[in-house]
Amino acid sequence: MQAIGYQFLINRFELLVLPPYKKCFIAKKAIRTRKISHMGEDEYFPARYEVDNTWQEHLGFALKYEGVNLEVMKALFQKLTPQDIIDFIKTKRTSVYMRKIWFFYEFLLQTELPLAPLSSGNYVFALSPDDYFTLDTAHSIRVKRQRIVNNLPGNAEFCPIVKLTKRLKSFQAMNFHEQVTKTIGAYPSELIYRASQFLYLKETKSSYAIERLSPDQMRISKFIGILQQAGKNNIENKESLVQLQNIIVDERYAANDYRKFQVYIGQSITPGYEVVHFIAPKPDVIVRLMSGFMEALKLLLNSEADPVITAAVIGFGFVFLHPFEDGNGRLHRYLLHHVLAKRGFSPEGLIFPVSAIMYKNQRQYDSMLESFSQKLLPFIKYQFDENGEMTVLNDTADFYRFVNFTMIAEELYSIVETTLKTELIPELDYLMALDRARKKMRNIVDMPEAKTLKFIAFVQQNNGTLPLRRRDEFSELSDEEIKRLSLVICEELLPKAPPKIKSPK
Repeated sequence: MQAIGYQFLINRFELLVLPPYKKCFIAKKAIRTRKISHMGEDEYFPARYEVDNTWQEHLGFALKYEGVNLEVMKALFQKLTPQDIIDFIKTKRTSVYMRKIWFFYEFLLQTELPLAPLSSGNYVFALSPDDYFTLDTAHSIRVKRQRIVNNLPGNAEFCPIVKLTKRLKSFQAMNFHEQVTKTIGAYPSELIYRASQFLYLKETKSSYAIERLSPDQMRISKFIGILQQAGKNNIENKESLVQLQNIIVDERYAANDYRKFQVYIGQSITPGYEVVHFIAPKPDVIVRLMSGFMEALKLLLNSEADPVITAAVIGFGFVFLHPFEDGNGRLHRYLLHHVLAKRGFSPEGLIFPVSAIMYKNQRQYDSMLESFSQKLLPFIKYQFDENGEMTVLNDTADFYRFVNFTMIAEELYSIVETTLKTELIPELDYLMALDRARKKMRNIVDMPEAKTLKFIAFVQQNNGTLPLRRRDEFSELSDEEIKRLSLVICEELLPKAPPKIKSPK
């Protein structure tokens, strides 16, 4: 096999870029074949697809068959001279692929080539809306110079990329928002309110538990408070993010600005030996990266772009940038809720407790983070000093600017689906059943509310019968009454299968 397209360009020019989501090869086979995994796609082409070993031919092949890879294109453009690009564009500057190369060169390098604007021709999208997560048409920008519709979901400092895979399109077709809205309409508003209070608490405890933290009641209350404001408050500026960080963390670690030192995630095995799991951007670029991130956040929140994918690229994009010393993980999970609520995906007054699913399925959550971090680490040169402080030695900023979030978006959709199946709707069903059980129990014995709830808890914990060690706590009840009360709990409250929602393959 021989590399073709982006992989050829990476090898030929020794580009310091992360492995592409899609890689192509010439293989001596009669037909095109592909291997797709959750981490990416490899495609193998017959010999007739071979092109001349020039950067021009391979870049053209890449755009045609592999799509858009901003990181590779920027690294390539920096290896070439402006005249190289000008000469290439002039060979056929009105063609779609040539116009895209011209546009991406000026977009990525933030410079304008000495070329006259095109005066005619149809506008074409920078990213195909059928193949990529993009801005909606209303928020896209028509660039007259190349007659390109810039529908990129970001900017030159932060531009996430998501390929609309078959799995993502299947999730989108399921229209979870419509499912939930219709389902919730069948429940009384008072019941929705009670469920929301429990789900806010569950989400808060789960978010802290992911980081193996045990917050006190005051911190729990503060976090619930900001979750209840998700989608309502304005966080589209640095000051608001800093304020949120201050609420979430111990006051001794409250920030007044973005960090000015290198941070990483790892674990100490022995003194002087550190296993590094993730390295954040260098402190001297964090202001520029976060400025681009905030601009993309504002753009996407005001667009009609897919809300779950938007939550994925914003929530995980934030944690990859890691702008603070502490609180990044909890803020990243808060941002998931903020986006879903702001875009109207979460039902009014309710929350998708996604952290509960992440906590229960830690391996799935870890794999989402590792889809970026495992590719990243081999390309970062760093050292520790005698005090254990890390210094990153090479230029790494572009690694964080153009992350491919495809796998993360797929898994976040999966988590939203699981949340509906196992947390949101079952919790509403349980509260309905609890109300029915309490009403039936009052017809048998009109106990005080606190004692009724305690009786229910004991019977549920003991699979349908009151434990003998608890009998004295209900000495005023006859054996027959206890039997009848327990039967009501068995009929109404013992676990039932969650509602079934078909999952995409």
